[in-house]
Amino acid sequence: MLKIYVCDDQEVHLQAITQIIENKIAFEETPMELVLATTNPSELLERFNSQEINVYFLDIDLANEQYDGLNLALKIRESDPSGFIIFITSHLEFGMLIFEYKIGALNYIVKTADPELLKSKINSTIDTICERTQNSVKQHEQEIKFSSDRGDKYVSISDLIVLEVVGNHKLEVVSKHQVFSCNGSLGQFEAELPNYFIRCRRDMLVNLKEVVACSTKEEMITMTNGFTISCSRFQINKFKPILEKFKEG
Repeated sequence: MLKIYVCDDQEVHLQAITQIIENKIAFEETPMELVLATTNPSELLERFNSQEINVYFLDIDLANEQYDGLNLALKIRESDPSGFIIFITSHLEFGMLIFEYKIGALNYIVKTADPELLKSKINSTIDTICERTQNSVKQHEQEIKFSSDRGDKYVSISDLIVLEVVGNHKLEVVSKHQVFSCNGSLGQFEAELPNYFIRCRRDMLVNLKEVVACSTKEEMITMTNGFTISCSRFQINKFKPILEKFKEG
């Protein structure tokens, strides 16, 4: 669920924006929650959780000694680089400043005397956010995250070929397009991956969809990318019936 925060120093505008958002959530069952509507930017900074997927509707021209809307957005970006920031303002000329500050705002909505026009712009922005997040969720449902000292990497499950233990809490991942190291245990990924990822050895997890040959004589498993895995005869005899049953459907 997306978390929404609104900050505008004019109470009348704050109430108008809040009402539009609340109606959108209530009548269209939009998967969002209005967490906070405030005239105080410091309160917003204290309340938001950067681990959530957040949406910020901010007035640029905040009458606050410490923060205007642009500085507030920059402060948010320090902790929440992927949050959705939308500026709502009466000042059309502030538009260029957004690009100069490199804030990465999703939208820039000019306040208007026409309440229906403002409502339309806010609602269409919310629809855009919902579409983007839903597409992102669908994408990540088909991917798995690997973490290392260099950061996180997402790989399509269908691209994975082999995961092998190479050290204490260290794995080597072989996919169709890359080979890389990551942190974690084989058991951790065995639990996360589909049931067609099977251990052929204690230290190796293979994708049954990517196995092209399993030879008892040569004591070897061959994968689609030419990668070969040496196994004992006992391991091959244990693995082969599982593979045959999977191939049969």
